[in-house]
Amino acid sequence: MAAISRTVISIKEGKMGDAYQLVDAQSHLASEIDGMIGFLVAQTGENELTVMGVYETTKAAETATPVVMQAMGTMASLMEGEPNRGIYPGVWFSE
Repeated sequence: MAAISRTVISIKEGKMGDAYQLVDAQSHLASEIDGMIGFLVAQTGENELTVMGVYETTKAAETATPVVMQAMGTMASLMEGEPNRGIYPGVWFSE
């Protein structure tokens, strides 16, 4: 079964544009993660981003955690606290 990761990031007020730029600059790391199908970034609150990744297996999602946290680390100066990441079983639908 596929796995879905969800990482919720609280962004400092006025820093959303900078956060999107850093996410874009780090997006190339996704291609280096074995078992990753894809990911998305959504603004889920005035000062909140949610990053969701889709993986072939739960093990692939768990193995990706250090890479994901490294990418989040580049955003530390823009965040209010630590990102909250969870991994869940799920399915992925696309055309």
